[in-house]
Amino acid sequence: MDRPIDHRAVSLPFLLFVTLLMVSGNLTSTTSAFGQSSVPTEPWLQAPIISEPIPTPVPMPEEPVIHGQTVDFDAVIGSQAVAESPPLQQEVIRWYQYPWRWMTQGWENHAEFGLDGSEGNADTLAIQTGLEMKRSTDAYTLAIDFDYRQASSRSVLTEDNARLNIDYDRLLGDSNWSAFGKLGFEYDDFKAFDLRLNLNGGLGYYWIRNDRTSFVTRFGAGASREFGAPIDDWTPEAVFGLDAEHQLNSRNKLKGKVDYFPSWEDFSDYRLVTDLAWEILLNEAENFSLKLAVTDRYDSTPQGALANDVYYSMLLLYKF
Repeated sequence: MDRPIDHRAVSLPFLLFVTLLMVSGNLTSTTSAFGQSSVPTEPWLQAPIISEPIPTPVPMPEEPVIHGQTVDFDAVIGSQAVAESPPLQQEVIRWYQYPWRWMTQGWENHAEFGLDGSEGNADTLAIQTGLEMKRSTDAYTLAIDFDYRQASSRSVLTEDNARLNIDYDRLLGDSNWSAFGKLGFEYDDFKAFDLRLNLNGGLGYYWIRNDRTSFVTRFGAGASREFGAPIDDWTPEAVFGLDAEHQLNSRNKLKGKVDYFPSWEDFSDYRLVTDLAWEILLNEAENFSLKLAVTDRYDSTPQGALANDVYYSMLLLYKF
């Protein structure tokens, strides 16, 4: 007698097997005629694979560098400016040189200009200009003084003269004695000569010589000549003189100079030149000063002109 079949026992394993086949069919792939896979994939599985190596990050400096210079961002933000040095100015070499570049090396110089007046052969108001240069060292003193005056009245020339003096004074060792030389030129259109020239030399003695005060007396000999005068000859003469300067304070300075030139043959035949000046500093930054000056020129043999000429002036000085 046949045993009846239990359908529940047969169908359960069969259903499990069929289920596995269906699941595996969704997960496995079939090869198409072109040999390409037709397996469906999820979108996140379709991302391209990066095969290049990842570059190594370059370490950044603590402070950035711009044009070879380290820039502080705090300073830049605070000033709102880029800290970059301007280019250097190129030095230009010229074939000429400005005169004051060498004139100011160890020299005390000033140019002067102003209105002044005179009494004597010409009673006028005049214009005066000039230049003074002085170089002082521990061994010597060199001074150059040039003055020019011109005046006119009603389009008529009433005064026209110039004077140039060069003085050299050299100390003799460590003593107060010195040797000096003087060279002077004088031109005056209202005198009986065209040009007066004097050459003198001798010894001097410094009674005081420091940074604030100097006082020196001189004695020597020489000769003078008045070219174009009725007596156009060399005249031997002596020379006696004194020169003084004193700095009162930082703004005031006094200067005085006297030169006496008597003839060796007759001491009553002489010339006497006196210069007095007061310099007042006006502007220290711009080196402007005011000069009040008086000059007296006396000639005992004026040859038809007045013996005495007095010049007074108020000048503006520029020191350089």
